[in-house]
Amino acid sequence: MTTAAAADILVVTDLKKYFPIRTGVLSRISGYVKAVDGVSFSIKPGETFALVGESGCGKSTTGRTILRLYDATSGDVQYNGEDVLGASRERMRKLRKSMQIVFQDPYSALNPRMTVGASIGEILKVHRIAAGKEIRERVEEVLVRCGLEAYHSWRYPHEFSGGQRQRVVIARALALDPQFIVADEPISALDVSIQSQIINLLEDLQDAYDLTYLFISHDLSVVRHMADRVGVMYLGKLVELAPKRQFYKEPLHPYSQALLSAIPVSDPSIKKKRIILKGDVPSPANPPAGCPFHTRCPYLMDVCRSVTPELMRAESGTEVACHLVHPIT
Repeated sequence: MTTAAAADILVVTDLKKYFPIRTGVLSRISGYVKAVDGVSFSIKPGETFALVGESGCGKSTTGRTILRLYDATSGDVQYNGEDVLGASRERMRKLRKSMQIVFQDPYSALNPRMTVGASIGEILKVHRIAAGKEIRERVEEVLVRCGLEAYHSWRYPHEFSGGQRQRVVIARALALDPQFIVADEPISALDVSIQSQIINLLEDLQDAYDLTYLFISHDLSVVRHMADRVGVMYLGKLVELAPKRQFYKEPLHPYSQALLSAIPVSDPSIKKKRIILKGDVPSPANPPAGCPFHTRCPYLMDVCRSVTPELMRAESGTEVACHLVHPIT
């Protein structure tokens, strides 16, 4: 539920995250993996902004760099007008109360030697939110709010199903009463029968607590249900950014068109044209010159090989980085 007149809660400008490639006995840097390469977008309070794309395109790295789980190579991240990347360690600790993450794999996100009550209670102690009896009450409250029972706080992660563990991870993120949550592929590790339950839970929590989501996913069917706006990433770059309805009605970038053509149709009588991309995704350690998608694009032009298209607004309101939409004059 987006508030149109509200100021942006998050503004990301030209964000880059390069991982060094070390080789040889002395582990000298021989190159860089450009996981995130100049990404810019903004999110309004109460909005769900989805980042989509193939595995390895940089979606999760973008989310973790925004929260400073990874140190950014360069760029700027403003959260409620405050510089995140330049914040001191003490200031960052205070910001983390308002900025949380739900990880893709709920089992690896939890300490197997701690009860879930202890795992959630630990962050309450660290951030000095509660003490003593208040911790137990707060833990039980968020567990119940996320569809579990109060007595589940005494159980260990291995005693839960995958869906229940993801509810625990969501409860842990919710315990600090955040405003902004990065949901990093929150349902991809779950059975299909459980996925809808977690999606409904995230939507209910958003309405109840006025949460803002950065929703990272490769499942465009889920994104269609969840998102207000969609950003498409390819090889570390944003290639299209559009309101949800516009994106699903009229995708402009050839990569977006290929992704949408791969969504299964439930009615077997409907014949859908599938766009099959040829070749493999280039290595982010050695991205191609010009448009990053030109090695697989069915509409390749000479200019695509040498000139990198900028993300620009089209007549429909969609922002797209493509020479087909914005020809060089």
